[in-house]
Amino acid sequence: PAPAPGGSTGGGSTGGSTTRARAAPVLRTADRYLGVPYRWGGTSPRTGFDCSGFVQYAYAREGVELPRTSRQQAAAGARRPTRWDAAAPGDLVMFAEPGEAISHVAFYAGGGRILHSSASGGGVRYDDLGTRRGRWYRERLVAVRRVSNRGPTVARGLLARLGLANAPLDPPDLAPAPR
Repeated sequence: PAPAPGGSTGGGSTGGSTTRARAAPVLRTADRYLGVPYRWGGTSPRTGFDCSGFVQYAYAREGVELPRTSRQQAAAGARRPTRWDAAAPGDLVMFAEPGEAISHVAFYAGGGRILHSSASGGGVRYDDLGTRRGRWYRERLVAVRRVSNRGPTVARGLLARLGLANAPLDPPDLAPAPR
């Protein structure tokens, strides 16, 4: 498992302030929905979000169309090394149980935190990757994707959606409940 990210903003040697500046709008948008309850299959702040519905909704508000499920979203954007120090604020981070398919997606928020809609956490919330609960996510990172509203990254996401149109919805995460 990758070590827990420290207090850095992420991005490693290639993240840079330009990446953080591009990511800031989607994180500000996503942050507006803190406290919206978790709802399996949910895609709206009025009725609740599941993990991928939340990510899809926040990026749509920024003009980026993403596929519906976390597995489909794992094909959108540009692949980044699967390490916490390669993630920059706004990047998508995907999780899976060992030997299983991707089942959860979150935004990397920087500073060793993720922002997501979590079944076990009751809805849209931040989780600190340095906590007992965060360890569950830290140890199950399987993909990091950088999404932008420029050309090929959006096209790849749309193609993935078309190719996987009937994929099942993501199951609720199994992280320990917050204390």
